[in-house]
Amino acid sequence: MSINTVKAYPNWLHYLSTVDSTNIYATALLEDGLAQHGDVVWALDQTAGRGQRGKKWETKPGDNIMMSLIVHPNKALAEFPAHLNIIVAATLVRYFNTLYPYWKVSVKWPNDIYINDKKAVGVLVENVFRGMNWMHAIIGIGINVNQSGFPAELPNATSLKVASGQSFDLFELINDIRTGMLNELIYYSPARFLNTLQTYNEYLYLRGERILFTHLKDQKDFYALVKAVSADGMLVLETADGQESTYAFGTLQWHLPAQ
Repeated sequence: MSINTVKAYPNWLHYLSTVDSTNIYATALLEDGLAQHGDVVWALDQTAGRGQRGKKWETKPGDNIMMSLIVHPNKALAEFPAHLNIIVAATLVRYFNTLYPYWKVSVKWPNDIYINDKKAVGVLVENVFRGMNWMHAIIGIGINVNQSGFPAELPNATSLKVASGQSFDLFELINDIRTGMLNELIYYSPARFLNTLQTYNEYLYLRGERILFTHLKDQKDFYALVKAVSADGMLVLETADGQESTYAFGTLQWHLPAQ
């Protein structure tokens, strides 16, 4: 890891030229007592970025955002850890809807952000508990921002620039996203969360469409209608016989329509 000190950046920002993973670096800062609620780790390059289910997050250095936001849940949120993923995704989808008026923005369960049916943002939320107490969370966010092309093996990827024809300032995006996230957490309440969940489901990717899934436990394929995501983060599907079932993240493989 190498660190560049940029005086123009605020104290809450830990700016790095390169790092193995912003989430790993944020964890080390917390363990050393060098970070607090609202701090952000931002790296121009990441050598071992991680996505959901251990997948590697690859990005072009300097063009995109690799960031981790450190948060400590307040007393109300600490009772509902599953709400954080939904809050993060809903905050992001609201924000990207304000950036460019012609985007079709959606959230693919649990918290990837799609623009015009292609993945632009990946999120990895890592919670740390001490016994039964939720101590903090590290919200890792990877955003394809100014990258103009992607390798053939990533046909489903896009960037803000590809989707709009415009370039974006990386720090401005980070600052906006941090502010939005912290505001949502400050004002969190179970009642307010119902509106957040409604927003999430309004923008749920492929909601109302019948999709082919594979149940990973038994490798059985089935078609189901995407209905919603529940307050505890479960995907609600309706099968051909009209029955509804809920699924935890990591139990299903989606077979997305060809773009």
